[in-house]
Amino acid sequence: MFRNLGIFFLLVLISSFTGCSTPASRIKKYPELFATCTPAVQENIKKGLIEVGYTKDMVFLALGRPVAVFDRETSVVKTEVWSYSDMHVWSEPGPVGMWYYYRDSRGRIHYMRDMTWGYRTYSREYESMRVEFEGEKVKAIERLRE
Repeated sequence: MFRNLGIFFLLVLISSFTGCSTPASRIKKYPELFATCTPAVQENIKKGLIEVGYTKDMVFLALGRPVAVFDRETSVVKTEVWSYSDMHVWSEPGPVGMWYYYRDSRGRIHYMRDMTWGYRTYSREYESMRVEFEGEKVKAIERLRE
């Protein structure tokens, strides 16, 4: 039991050092970039919010690195589109198969399969936002309806 508990705490410790990038961590890492923003923009960045007209640097500070970058070309203009994703995680009960073995009186090993009920956790990543840039400024923002 203590061995598994130690592994758990080790994983928690590692994840705290390699954890997700947040607006606060990006502001701390790039304070000179954050200082160039107006107070209203700084408040939005702290909340992870963006608006049309923001620069790429402002979007990066608020949302982090995009999952994907697309080049969009029409007959009129070329734009760059940053894509952001989110994760949907849920658990539901379901049957779980287990294998176990035993030795008979002659020392032979027998394997048996058994079923029990348990909770399985599922996750699905989905695209939740697109930010379209014309030049260095945000031209449009698409957000997934909930």
